[in-house]
Amino acid sequence: MTHTSSTERFRQVAQAEDGMPISAGARVAHLRLALESGRALYVDLSAVPEDQRTALIGEIKEMVNRRSIPSRQSDSHHAAETSTPQA
Repeated sequence: MTHTSSTERFRQVAQAEDGMPISAGARVAHLRLALESGRALYVDLSAVPEDQRTALIGEIKEMVNRRSIPSRQSDSHHAAETSTPQA
C-alpha cells in the first residue's frame, strides 16, 4: 500500500476539479449567493416525467436566452425611434 503525500493528493483533487479544489461548504455558499442574486434558479422537476426533463430544461434555457439577448429587430426599431428628429 502506498501513502500519498498531501501535495500529491492536492494535485490529484485539483486535476479532478479541473482547477483548484473547492470545499463542499464553499460550493453551498456560492450556490446560495447565486440563488439570492438571481443568477441561478432552483426548480423541482420531480413531478415531470424523467424522459421529458431534458426537453423542458432546453425550453427553459431557450426562454432565458430570448429574454436575455435583445433581438436585432427590437434593437433596430429602438434605434429608429431614437434617431427620428422631433419637430
